[in-house]
Amino acid sequence: MSARPFPPDLAGIAASLRTGGGRRFWRTLEQAMESAPFRRYLAEEFPGLALPETGRREVLRAMAASILLAGLTGCGKEEAVPYVVQPELAVPGRPRFYATAVPFEGFVQPVLAETHEGRPTRLDGNPDHPLASGRVNPTALDAYSQAAVLELYDPDRSQTPRHLDRPATWDAFTAAVAAQRADWQADGGRGVRLLTGAITSPTLLRHIDALRRQFPEVRWHVHEAIGSERREEGTQLAFGRPLAVHPRFERADVVVSLGDDPLGTGPAQLRNAFGWAARRAQGRLPDNLPRLMVAEATPTPTGAVAAERLPVEADRLSLLAHALAGALSVPGTAGEVTLTERERAWVVEAARLLRGHGDRALVTTGTDLPPEAQATAHRINAALRTGAVAYTAPVTANAEPLADLVRAMDGGEVRALLMLDVNPAYTAPADLGFAEACERVPFRLHAGLHADETAALCHWHAPVAHALESWGDGRAVDGTATILQPTIRPIFGGRPLVEITAMLTGDPFAGAQALVRDTWRDRLADDTAWRRALHRGFVEGTAEAPVEVSPVSGSIAAPPEPGSGIELTLRPDPCLWDGRRANVAWLQELPKPISKISWDSHAAVSPALARERDLKDGDIVELGIGGRTLRAPVLVQPGQAERSVTLFLGNGRRRAGRVGDGVGVDAYALRGSRAPWTTTGLEIRKTGERRPLVTTQPHHEIAEAEPIRVVTPDSPTLKPIEETPPSLYPDWSYPQNAWAMAIDTDLCIGCNACVIACQAENNVPPVGREQVAMGREMLWLRVDSYYEGAPEDPRIHFLPVPCMHCEKAPCEVGCPVNATVHSPDGINEQVYNRCIGTRTCSSYCPYKVRRFNFFEYGQIAADQQGLQYNPDVTVRARGVMEKCTYCVQRIARARQDAKRDGRDPAAIEVRTACQAACPTGVIAFGDKNRPDSAVAKARKDGRAYALLEEIGTRPRTTYLARIGPAQSHGRRRVKEA
Repeated sequence: MSARPFPPDLAGIAASLRTGGGRRFWRTLEQAMESAPFRRYLAEEFPGLALPETGRREVLRAMAASILLAGLTGCGKEEAVPYVVQPELAVPGRPRFYATAVPFEGFVQPVLAETHEGRPTRLDGNPDHPLASGRVNPTALDAYSQAAVLELYDPDRSQTPRHLDRPATWDAFTAAVAAQRADWQADGGRGVRLLTGAITSPTLLRHIDALRRQFPEVRWHVHEAIGSERREEGTQLAFGRPLAVHPRFERADVVVSLGDDPLGTGPAQLRNAFGWAARRAQGRLPDNLPRLMVAEATPTPTGAVAAERLPVEADRLSLLAHALAGALSVPGTAGEVTLTERERAWVVEAARLLRGHGDRALVTTGTDLPPEAQATAHRINAALRTGAVAYTAPVTANAEPLADLVRAMDGGEVRALLMLDVNPAYTAPADLGFAEACERVPFRLHAGLHADETAALCHWHAPVAHALESWGDGRAVDGTATILQPTIRPIFGGRPLVEITAMLTGDPFAGAQALVRDTWRDRLADDTAWRRALHRGFVEGTAEAPVEVSPVSGSIAAPPEPGSGIELTLRPDPCLWDGRRANVAWLQELPKPISKISWDSHAAVSPALARERDLKDGDIVELGIGGRTLRAPVLVQPGQAERSVTLFLGNGRRRAGRVGDGVGVDAYALRGSRAPWTTTGLEIRKTGERRPLVTTQPHHEIAEAEPIRVVTPDSPTLKPIEETPPSLYPDWSYPQNAWAMAIDTDLCIGCNACVIACQAENNVPPVGREQVAMGREMLWLRVDSYYEGAPEDPRIHFLPVPCMHCEKAPCEVGCPVNATVHSPDGINEQVYNRCIGTRTCSSYCPYKVRRFNFFEYGQIAADQQGLQYNPDVTVRARGVMEKCTYCVQRIARARQDAKRDGRDPAAIEVRTACQAACPTGVIAFGDKNRPDSAVAKARKDGRAYALLEEIGTRPRTTYLARIGPAQSHGRRRVKEA
């Protein structure tokens, strides 16, 4: 897409939004300006109409994104082959489900893997797992974990051992390890270092312990780019020992968050979202809602759903924590801090709410805050005697930090370095000089899914099998252990990590299943107990028990005043996290929850800083700090703290694979070891160059003046939905089912779990950077983000938008070949083999939810299989229109099951893929003919409304308004003192 020819007048926008009457929603700064050039831009560059103007390199990248959906011929010791005799329990055409888990920063996310004829196609959360107890939606699963199923079929995964970056054999690798072990015997392994990521696997920990018993001089180091180590440092300062922190949002009437994003991406996102939604559901009246106050530098999903959000530089969050402790008279608080008038007012209001709710109040802090600030928050919670937080022994194992390893390598103290499933050459702080120090080590070994940046530095690389094709074990965030079982035999040549660690301990021939069973031989002694653990997906009674805590005595010293100048803040990417799944096309193409950036990364700057430095979206700036520099495109981010610039980790990969290489910029290049998250003194230089950012934010605009509606105590209900407005067309009759959907905007946290679930279920292909830039993304479900208020501090709203399945659908009237039709149960269906690609239906659709398949995005070579594809859904050819179908294949399957079992086919219950994945229960789906169904009740709720109801389309997809206090027409702001 060409650069927009109208740089926005930020000062004029702000003035206009402050003085305008009524509620105004906007998605981009240009739209907020409502200028004539912007209207011309919409008319001339309506998304999806431009012909491709792309080079060979970008075409290949787009093809690589689609090739990820193709599996390659299997190889290795457990080669997957088709069965000749059908297994006893296998039913052709029917899915089977396996309880297992996928890793997330050392923890595991319990999942149910859906398989078709031995192929995993999608992942759901495990409803039987203890973490699912009391969930609003027990099958929910975050977007990052769902994408693991596509990672399984990544053709760029390492497929054979490599020696000096050339293919080798497993026998040669085994011999090299045996030779090293023989060399270590003489001195007990002195100079041998082991480097891993965070580990919760009992089997891996048992092997590491065995290795260190055999060679007492071996030292173990842990490195996680994001990590929870700093949170444990905070509990160490607060309680005298490191502990794991478990917020209980379902018990909190008031939550004050300082730089934390508990509802955003992370290993504990699901648990936190379940608790938040459960507590919000307890008080559906505005006067009984939980209150969430957030102070943060960059808008996050948590900040978007907060009642009060304070944009503030990250280096001032410690001051707010200390001031809050003083306002609550927490014992030991000493000294004063200097706050602005607005900060002081925010602290006064937060203290009032916390004091008024006592044991049902909670203060949380981000792990990027200094440990002293985190300790202050823990002591505040202790003073409140809150029941909204629990502490347990740490779930992840502790070891020496990466910095100690680098110093030893620099000093020539390391003769052998063993790196397991970790990539420090990419994720280590830039000032450590890991790659240079690594070159001084005589023997270097790496094991991982990919021959990545770290593997390129090593003498030996061993391919690790994916979690979905491995035996293993691990613990969830609550400590509950899960046995990982393979859902498919290894596609490539990798081996489970437990086999590689067994090789290091001198047992090169042990099988992974036997190794895991040996770990659990005492607790799961017989086959019955073992099979029960596999079937349920967890080992009963293994969750960590809460421990009693009491804060240490001593004063809470006032933090130092932050330095002057502009600060740099680094954050994990909300889609890619730390970058280890950068080669997964689903995650690269998934629009970020707030900015809607896709296939790109950016430097987020505030509107005020953009005005000061004359910056616009897409301007390339050179960022410098601590002698390190990086060039990145700018995004003017509404709601960004004024003097803060944010970069997101996870992109800029060099050896991720064909999809992830070269996407965005590597923010790790600016990361320092002393201040890995926030540093003051950032230098910004405008280079004069531009690179238009790829964002879906201006795409698919609908002409709805009030897409987000709010009910308040003084206006508790909306006008009821008119079910049968006047129409020139005859009405349909629905004697059996009338399928409908209701979406609760009050619970949506913008996490995108529904988007990835829809993509996996319906074989929706990624299309690549250039196609997304032209508005041609194929996602059948999108989550729009809307701003309300001034750009400096707007209210942020999320709105999931699938097909509306209109009773009086304009697309059905406009199609010249009857390719879009109305089903007997009210679904707006798309008949692919009738479609001739006129795109008339898309022009007629007022909701902009139809997608045209311009290219063979899902084309697969004849000798390959689309292993991830759901066989129940047609793979569309080029030149047809696609859209949400309410998962009609699931409806058909439920109806077939009812007929087979002798039940009434009209009384079936169906859950769509997006509904099953949502962690906060936003989506209700069912038969609106049944008055007792959730969707029928939602349509009659006082909060119910329909988008563009006035045009008479009678949408089957309706919405529930947000709930807010009386001041909620716009953001409820804390008045300045």
